[in-house]
Amino acid sequence: MPDDMTSNIAVIGCGTWGVSLGSLLAWKGYRVRGWDVNANLLCQLDETRRHPKLPELDVPRSIEFSDDFAAVLQGAEALVVVAPSVAMRQVITQIKECPARAQNPFIIICSKGIEIETMMPMNEVAVDVLGPRFANSVGVLSGPSHAEEVSRRMPTSVVAASQDPGVAPYIQQLFLTPEFRVYTQTDALGVELGGALKNVIAIATGVCDGLGFGDNTRAALLTRGLAEMTRLGVAMGAQAATFSGLSGMGDLIVTATSQHSRNRKFGELLTRCSSVEEALEQVGMVVEGMPTARAVARLAAKLGIETPIAAEVEQVIYHGKSPKEAVYDLMNREAKAEIY
Repeated sequence: MPDDMTSNIAVIGCGTWGVSLGSLLAWKGYRVRGWDVNANLLCQLDETRRHPKLPELDVPRSIEFSDDFAAVLQGAEALVVVAPSVAMRQVITQIKECPARAQNPFIIICSKGIEIETMMPMNEVAVDVLGPRFANSVGVLSGPSHAEEVSRRMPTSVVAASQDPGVAPYIQQLFLTPEFRVYTQTDALGVELGGALKNVIAIATGVCDGLGFGDNTRAALLTRGLAEMTRLGVAMGAQAATFSGLSGMGDLIVTATSQHSRNRKFGELLTRCSSVEEALEQVGMVVEGMPTARAVARLAAKLGIETPIAAEVEQVIYHGKSPKEAVYDLMNREAKAEIY
C-alpha cells in the first residue's frame, strides 16, 4: 500500500485529466513527475503552473514536468497513464522499452476507449504489449469524474479495478482523499467498457440536444443506451451489475448531460457544423467516443449484438448520415419488448 509519501509517481499524459490527477497526488504529498508528447504544453505548465483548459487550477510547484521520458519514469513506483486511446499502444511500448523504468511498476490506466484494430480495452492493450506477467500490476481508474471539477476539489466518486485482487486496493489508497472517494471492483473489463461505451451514447445525446429535443428524448437515450452498453459488455464477458455502478450508469449520466463533456459537445456540434472535422476542431480536445463508435460497430457485428444507438452514431461520423435521419431511423425500428 502507498503509505510512504516519498513514493515517486509518473503521470504519462498531461492533458486536463492527467494534470488534475497529478495535482491530487501532489496535494497528498507524493513526488510527481509529468510527461506529455506536447513539449510546448510541458513548458507552459512548468513556467506558469496553469493548464490552458483548467484556468482555476494552481498546479502544485512540487510537480516536475519534463519531455525526457526516461527521466520521468526513473524510479517511479506507479505510472498513471492518461494517453488518448489511439496512442495507448505506442505509449505502453515506450514504457516497455524504457530502461529507466522500475522492474515491475504499477500501471494505472486512466484513459477510456477501445482500440479499433484489436477491439481491446486499454488495460488489455497494456498487457498485450507488456506481456502476461504484467497483468498482476495493471489496473484501471474510471468513473464520473470531470477534470474541471476534480481540479477544484469538488466531491467525486470513482472506481478502481484490476484482475489482480491486490492492485485495486493499491489504486484506492493512492488516490483516496476526503473529496475523491475511490471504490474497488474486481470486474476490470466491465469498468473499462462502461467508461468507453458511454462516450458513444454521450455523442448521441449531444446530437439530440443540438436538434432541439427535450428531456423525454434524453431520458430515453440514457436508458436505452445503458441497456445497449450492458448487452454488449455481458457478451464480452463483463458483469451486468457493473454497468449499474459508477463506471457505467454514473459515468454515462455525467458525460451525457454535462457542459464539460467533450463527447456531448461534439455530438451537438455535428448538428451545426459543415463537417466532422470542423466539429472536432471546435471541441479542441480528444473526443474518445469517435474511435470507440467504430470499434463498437465491429464488436457488435462480431458478437451478433444489437447496438442501434452506437450504430447510428458510427453512421453519422464515418458515413455522412445526417443526424436527423439517424434519429428517424432509431425511432422507426421494428417494435419489440423492452427487455429481450
